[in-house]
Amino acid sequence: MVMYYVSLLWFLLFGLCPMSVPDSIPIGMFRTDCHDRHFWLSVDSNFLGHKFRFDVQAGTEIHEVSGQWAAECGYTMALDSWGDLLLRVSYLACLVENQKETEYRLLVWFINRDSNGEEKSYPLLLTCPLQVPWGPRELVCEQNYMEVSVLKPQPPDNHISTAWVTPAPVELGEGLREWRVVFRIPTLSQEGGIREETVPLRMAHLLGYHINTTDSRILLRCAYGSKLAYTQQWGETDVEEVSATILYKLKWTLLTVDMSVACAISLAQMDGSDVLWSLPRDLPTLVHPPFIEKGLKFGVGGQYLSECVAHQRGYMIHDNNRTLEIRIPFGAEGGFIKSHVIDGLYSQSYFVDVFLLREWEDKAWSLTQQRTFRALFIYHLPRPVTLVNKTVPSQREFSISLCCFPYDVSLGNVTVAAQPVLWEEMERNGVRLSQNPFPNNTYLYLFQMPFSHPLISQKYLGDRFRRYTLHGVFSFILFPDGEIYNHSATVEAELQDVVLPKLEGECTVRGVHTLAYYGNIDSSEWSLYVGGMRLDWELVELGGFSLDPHELYLSLEVPLYAPGMAYEGLGLQGLLVSVLVSLVHLETAEEQTHVQRCVFPVRELLVCLPDGRMVVMVDTAGVSPPLNPNHTALLDPACRPLETDNSRAIFSFSIDSCGTVATHDGDQVIYRNEVRNMPPFPPHLRPLSQPQPRYRVPLGCVHPENRNHTLSIYLPSHSPTLLPMKNAQKTAFHSHTRHPEGLDQKMHSLPVGG
Repeated sequence: MVMYYVSLLWFLLFGLCPMSVPDSIPIGMFRTDCHDRHFWLSVDSNFLGHKFRFDVQAGTEIHEVSGQWAAECGYTMALDSWGDLLLRVSYLACLVENQKETEYRLLVWFINRDSNGEEKSYPLLLTCPLQVPWGPRELVCEQNYMEVSVLKPQPPDNHISTAWVTPAPVELGEGLREWRVVFRIPTLSQEGGIREETVPLRMAHLLGYHINTTDSRILLRCAYGSKLAYTQQWGETDVEEVSATILYKLKWTLLTVDMSVACAISLAQMDGSDVLWSLPRDLPTLVHPPFIEKGLKFGVGGQYLSECVAHQRGYMIHDNNRTLEIRIPFGAEGGFIKSHVIDGLYSQSYFVDVFLLREWEDKAWSLTQQRTFRALFIYHLPRPVTLVNKTVPSQREFSISLCCFPYDVSLGNVTVAAQPVLWEEMERNGVRLSQNPFPNNTYLYLFQMPFSHPLISQKYLGDRFRRYTLHGVFSFILFPDGEIYNHSATVEAELQDVVLPKLEGECTVRGVHTLAYYGNIDSSEWSLYVGGMRLDWELVELGGFSLDPHELYLSLEVPLYAPGMAYEGLGLQGLLVSVLVSLVHLETAEEQTHVQRCVFPVRELLVCLPDGRMVVMVDTAGVSPPLNPNHTALLDPACRPLETDNSRAIFSFSIDSCGTVATHDGDQVIYRNEVRNMPPFPPHLRPLSQPQPRYRVPLGCVHPENRNHTLSIYLPSHSPTLLPMKNAQKTAFHSHTRHPEGLDQKMHSLPVGG
């Protein structure tokens, strides 16, 4: 029920107390309510100054609400789950004005002091009507005190002059002065033993027990830990108990009233993902069998919850072997979460103010109501951040959520690949960040980043699969302390989206032209090979290669006779060569290859093959008088051309045949032969009218001794037979000549197969 809030007239305030002139009450900073048997007053956390306090006033009597006085007088002051300042006051508290037990009033001053020491005072008159009549016995288990109030027993009309119970009270007087309190305390000397201690009311007050009466009720209240109170364990729960009986005389009749009270004092604990708090169901101190449960209500933050709402929030209460267990999911709605960074790890504390009303009937009391207020705390519970990878690779973007954070946590910045992702550039680069709330006042962050973003790393896996990786650090700011929590996350996705490089080739006048199309993988991940040799700058310079990079492809021209050019045959059609160009991925060794074959027309050529053969083409076109190429032979006249046309002849022979002469020079062997004119008839039968041309073409190949032979290509006129041995190999690599077709060709030794 909403409390009646009455603004006091200034002249009335001045007449009531000597306090300073009150300040005007700001709208919305105070909230007042009436709850069952208590005033509730809360002050918004944003309004709290450097220091603050509550004072209560009745007439000219003023007390500050604090410490032992607050506990004995029925006042509870604390910060609630949301950080607001809460004052909860029993209707039977000290200085509360009781209007014939139908309405209760209390004048409260809230004093706020700023950092400069300036105080401002705000008066509030709290008024609550009694909506539900008092029950026969009502118990209160508050945060800082225990309270029990019962209806005053009345002696029967025929009950006169009953004898005093031993020990008889002494110093009888009027009113409360003749009351006695009998405390019962379990003894440690014998199991089940009870020690009784009877004290006058004045002594009970000195021991910390506030005992008072109203027109219809008797009250006992004490702080936890008071003398003559004791603690017992019931099951897994610790309970603080005061077993007391008040003796008083009414109309010459001795009356006894059981004023025992007991409250569970155990703290909440984590049980799995639940906050668990337990309390005994039927304590012998309070229950006199037979016991009948009459009702149970549960509330949070001073508000009762319906079964439906409690179920939605996941709250559960059940009886476990005469112990009531209250389970609240950690972080459930109704509580408050505070974030921390402990040793670099994210943790949370959870606070929830619970309220329990139990009603039962037993042999001694027709109805007992027990109200329990308890602030449940779970401190610094490690709460690993939950990262959920929602990425669908076919959508070509990372989608990850980080959960779950209370509202005291805010995402400050994000770094990917050690580079900050600037908020102002997010949308332009396709990056999205959203905050999605949950009903329990927490939320998750959803972070989305396209695969194509330059900060996303890529790795080719082979078979056209590529792995995209997001290496991110999410920096969260915790309020109000400004702590920073950094959460690292690595998320991967694989997608078969690779367009492999493609090789194309064509024959040109100078050699072989190859185009290497990049595909959609970084070109730095591939190595280019020509004839099995990795293309580097040294090879480019040695072979005279031409490299021309473009946006989509690389242009490569391999000159004729350059390293990597493979000899496949020599015929009258020309020199048949091939170039094997390969792209090899550096990590997967996956290979893309292309072989381009070309036939280059030649007039004369000498090829020294690694298998120990010579292939030679000679051209007789410039011989005078004209020479029929069919009339040529090697040193062995039996070695005739394999093919001829009107001016050219091709020979192919082994270096140990056809009259070839071998000469040793150091670690090299030079094999010499020659092509010469060999008419088909003897000299004495030659017609005088047909003079025979003088024709002789020396041939020579140089091979290392006792080592593998290499492929070499020469013009016959530049073969090693025409030069000193020490210069022959050098000339084979670097000599130049102008071919009849106009080809400016550079000669090289070529490796086998390319």
